[in-house]
Amino acid sequence: MDRSQLRNMIDSGRAIAMDCYGISKSIPDDDEIGKLFKTRVMNNSVLMKRYEPAMKTARQPVIVTTVVYFPYDFDNPYDGGESLDFNSAGFFSDLSFKISKGSTSADLVEQINADMDVLKLVNSMHSLDPFLFKSKAEQREAGESIHDAYFAISAKEWDKIRLPIREKIQRLVSKALGATGEGADNLAREQYVERFLMKIWEAKDVNGIEPFIQAMQLEPERAPEIFFAWKAVCYYQVRFGDLLEPLKTMFQWCGHNQLCFPVDHVSLSGDEVRSIEEKRNILRKKMREGYVNAHKVLSAYEHSYKEFVENDRPQTFMSFLENAENSYLLLANHVSIATHSVNLWKWYVEQYGAEMRSGQFSELFEGLNTLYGVDVALTEAFA
Repeated sequence: MDRSQLRNMIDSGRAIAMDCYGISKSIPDDDEIGKLFKTRVMNNSVLMKRYEPAMKTARQPVIVTTVVYFPYDFDNPYDGGESLDFNSAGFFSDLSFKISKGSTSADLVEQINADMDVLKLVNSMHSLDPFLFKSKAEQREAGESIHDAYFAISAKEWDKIRLPIREKIQRLVSKALGATGEGADNLAREQYVERFLMKIWEAKDVNGIEPFIQAMQLEPERAPEIFFAWKAVCYYQVRFGDLLEPLKTMFQWCGHNQLCFPVDHVSLSGDEVRSIEEKRNILRKKMREGYVNAHKVLSAYEHSYKEFVENDRPQTFMSFLENAENSYLLLANHVSIATHSVNLWKWYVEQYGAEMRSGQFSELFEGLNTLYGVDVALTEAFA
């Protein structure tokens, strides 16, 4: 990945990349909570999520990997570096060697193990969206040990996302638990519903909500992660709604043959023109597929929700819950890529205008191609 693409990947939002070094610089050395990791090497890294299509026979539709990128120059992370794949068999030993350089002190081993715990938390998520990162940290009871700078979400933004999600879950829980009474009975019922809601929202255990678990026919040991996935789907429903207008504008730009092409195209060779046109066709197809797939998942969820809440037919929603983890995975892929792409596209258009010369266009175009996996699709087509 060249410098411009590293910059595009790191600077275009938190959905896919977390610049640990950039964030850690804002945290004083004497801060009570401190930086995310114990070792300097990890605090100077960039964490990234990478999405790849799974085999059609695979249990999960998308493969998500966590990549740890170590810049050669911490103050210029775009100037190249080396990466380690968290899911590779040799990750722990490779990371340990990179940090320790052969040292085996007990203190350093303890720091490396602590950093691995944080990386396991990050790897358990399908994206790096601040709302979901904070939610996952709270689920694992690690929220108070992570500085707010890493969550990158204000209290106002948190509530803007949280409140409609809680309202939606609360309505369904109230429906599942039956009609409310009057007076003291009604108050007791509301308190009962609130306890259920908090259990589902926190997604830590099922103690006290066993009747709901049984009614939904969920395996108790899987229920917390299913509830977290449900909350994630609700989050992406809110996020996708906010994204629709800018996404539509980006699609219009990409679908316009004149705008989505260098304004100084007369200087390009025939091969370069054909390459752009070929990649552009695949990019449009990938964008359309991503939008359709995200919309399909969210529509299926909304249908199942309404069937339960409005039509007293819980079976469809029960099926949704059973498959909620895959729905979360698909949305993390499509909505995260779309979010990152919109941020990237907006930056270039604001800097250079909708019509760009070859240099600027190539940086944006290849950035979008990288995010949507166009080069992978080309490779597969000619394999």
